[in-house]
Amino acid sequence: MNHKILIYGANGYTGKLITQEAKNKGVLVEVSGRNKEAIENISRDTGFPFHICDLNDKAKLESLLKDFDTVIHCAGPFSETAIPMVEACIKSKTNYLDITGEIWVFEDIMKYHEKAQRAGIALIPGVGFDVVPTDCLAAYLKEKMPNGNSLELGFVGSKTGMSRGTAVTMAKNISKGGFIRSNKEIKNVPLAYEVKELKFAHRKQWCMTIPWGDLMTSYHQTQIPNIKVFSGASTKMINKIKKYRGLKFLLGISWIQSFVRRKIEKSVKGPSEEDLKKGRTYVLGTISDNDGNSFTAELITPEAYFLTAKTALASALKLSDIKIKGYLTPAQAFGKDFILEFDNVERIDRA
Repeated sequence: MNHKILIYGANGYTGKLITQEAKNKGVLVEVSGRNKEAIENISRDTGFPFHICDLNDKAKLESLLKDFDTVIHCAGPFSETAIPMVEACIKSKTNYLDITGEIWVFEDIMKYHEKAQRAGIALIPGVGFDVVPTDCLAAYLKEKMPNGNSLELGFVGSKTGMSRGTAVTMAKNISKGGFIRSNKEIKNVPLAYEVKELKFAHRKQWCMTIPWGDLMTSYHQTQIPNIKVFSGASTKMINKIKKYRGLKFLLGISWIQSFVRRKIEKSVKGPSEEDLKKGRTYVLGTISDNDGNSFTAELITPEAYFLTAKTALASALKLSDIKIKGYLTPAQAFGKDFILEFDNVERIDRA
């Protein structure tokens, strides 16, 4: 039986990459979004059927989704768009996937677990670089040290730009500060709360704590009570963040938010074609127990956006072969070795 897949937000930076990946793989998908001209252009370039639909038009969205087994939701910021799509998916009995990395979006979607089970559908947010590699690595480390009670994840990539959607999401959330998980609870901390030098396969890199989705997803699937996520950053950036983090409240003011978002939408274009194909990303994970024992492993993957296109489409295709229900993290849905199914991915035990 043909598994019908809809890519919503196919005209966004990452949505285009996923759509192109489907074309390259010979996978028939259909595309949708609210921007008629942009979606028609995607359809014309790929030959995929298209649908124009606004998330605010609930009746039209539910009617559209009824014709599909799975939707890959790519239209961020997901704090504004995820729940309308999730609710429509439950009513239409359509599997929900997205590419979010936003902590609170994961938590919001978790609340629909029982409704999704009753509807017979899967809710699997974070099927891109956020959070497939880190989620799979966390599951692997938990298996290596079942009694581990502290998890640290860190990543750094080649020097590539970010998509407009990612930049808008960062600007939207910066006023909230940073977060870690401590003794099972999410704890609000300053931006760049902890800074350390991590030794990746290719180099040592200064990294700072960031509010990453694994604070929800890794905890959900491993129950490790203490989790921190680090991202590579230049010392210049780290110092600048520390200098100005006391002014983070300014970005919570609506007119300043709107101004920043307009500036971002005009200036941010995403990684170049060369960076996408040649870039590498390094993901380091360490699990520790109360006795001072630790175990470290590292994943080396393609560039983050390039990888997202592959993991998102593969996740949708896997749902044609397996029947799972309710809220799941990517590793819960597809296993800790899911990330190893992709070309140019390597997992290395460090200690």
